[in-house]
Amino acid sequence: MFTPPYQYCLPDAAVADVALKALSEQFQITSEAEIAHSRIYYDSFDWRLFLGGGVLYSKPEGRKKALVWKTDERADPAETLLLGRGTPKFASDLPQGAMRDILSRLLEMRALIPQVEIKGRVRLFKVLDEEQKTVLRYSVESCASRAPGGGEYRELQQRLGLLPVRGYNAILKRVKKILEQNMGLKPCSEGLLQAALAATGRIPADYSSKLNFQFAAEERAGSAARRIHLHLLDTVERNLPGTLANLDSEFLHDLRVAVRRARSALTQIKGVFSQEAVAAFNPRLAWIGQVTGPSRDLDVYLLDYDCYRSSLPARFQADLDPLQKFLVAHRKSAYRSMVNKLKSKEFQMFIDAWRRFLNDSSVGSEGTPAADLPVKQVASKRIYRIYKRVLAERAGINDASPATAFHELRKSCKKLRYLIEFFQSLYPEARIQPLIKALKALLDNLGAFQDAEVQANKLREFAHQMVKEAEVPADTLLAMGMLVDGLLRRQQEARKDFYSCFEVFAGGQSRMEFKAIFADASGSGKKGKRAA
Repeated sequence: MFTPPYQYCLPDAAVADVALKALSEQFQITSEAEIAHSRIYYDSFDWRLFLGGGVLYSKPEGRKKALVWKTDERADPAETLLLGRGTPKFASDLPQGAMRDILSRLLEMRALIPQVEIKGRVRLFKVLDEEQKTVLRYSVESCASRAPGGGEYRELQQRLGLLPVRGYNAILKRVKKILEQNMGLKPCSEGLLQAALAATGRIPADYSSKLNFQFAAEERAGSAARRIHLHLLDTVERNLPGTLANLDSEFLHDLRVAVRRARSALTQIKGVFSQEAVAAFNPRLAWIGQVTGPSRDLDVYLLDYDCYRSSLPARFQADLDPLQKFLVAHRKSAYRSMVNKLKSKEFQMFIDAWRRFLNDSSVGSEGTPAADLPVKQVASKRIYRIYKRVLAERAGINDASPATAFHELRKSCKKLRYLIEFFQSLYPEARIQPLIKALKALLDNLGAFQDAEVQANKLREFAHQMVKEAEVPADTLLAMGMLVDGLLRRQQEARKDFYSCFEVFAGGQSRMEFKAIFADASGSGKKGKRAA
């Protein structure tokens, strides 16, 4: 079925007949066909395809199914792939070809998830000239949508579409004038996907793990903290079903990041909640991190496995395959244990209690020193204090420093990053973004150092564990040893790069910016002290 490049949304079904009558008074119109159709639109949970500028849907094609990729919903298909009845879960499940390459680049490790289901009928018409030549085609499409897999279909506005015929642009212009000027029809402002989602109460890109809070400088710090925590709790709960169902590794990743951010907000935005509340909830957040950690660690090793394998000379790559089997088996066991804990009554009681606390602004902040202060003052003071801690920790690092010193610095840098990202709307974007960018680069360096350290040690543990559990080919152990050597070399490279990365983040100009943006705003600078 063609996709008309010009589409008009009709306010009600009767308008389609009025339009047909208006066009019939000036042109010869004949009915061409009536076609039933259905589609299921797919995307990742975080809408990577839509945000990448395309849409993906499946449609019946005889006894099979066609998977259609479009870079613009109103354009002709960019790629179409004929499949069996099922739909691939990951881009890697597709056969080699252009569609697999495109989707792999956009989706990475994320699974394809059905987002909305559409069914409808299209009436096709031809506009003929005096010689009975087709000079224009137009369509009237009636659709309904529902959540995938069940539920009630909801009717969408009908769409009238125009498909030009080459060489007859004058006819197209005349028809558009009748529809737009005479009848007052307006071109559709959204594609079929957006309209179908809207009918089910959704919008595209209705989930993102990124932080985008908007705070007023004078907003109460306690209120701002609650907003942050409620958003992070929502993120945990939205990612929980996908984590439990093991749809893809990013559900667990986003859940864990939200928990880490919540712990940082709870302990680093000082004085907005009572000490009793912090002492009650922080250990429970830490518990979530503990019970989800082993599963996430194994996810990371499996996601990195292809890189591990390709880092070895070709003749040694197959020797690593027993490691992959070991990781897969232990991941299954770790996931089962994790799922049991995340389904436990203890976990649900914590989630319910945490939400009740956050929604009840009358508790948890009585007598706290910062809850009623302006959020910009509280945020600036805390950000600058953590920044000074980062500088102090860096001053203690030299070529002989142990890996633990870099790890502690990384933890402080993460706290600083979370705080700045929570409150970045309070500061000029042009000044805050370069600081965030430099901090992210430093964290990437520290992360590379730490990851290499942890992974090298973990691979050694895996090797001993594999020997205990079963006979392991000597070549596999040798290949794993080569990986460890490679990781330790990468760690040393990261260590060498650390000094220049830190200088970019906290050189002279950057230090002046941090002081000007945060110290003065919090009253921590000399001017603020004199005023106090």
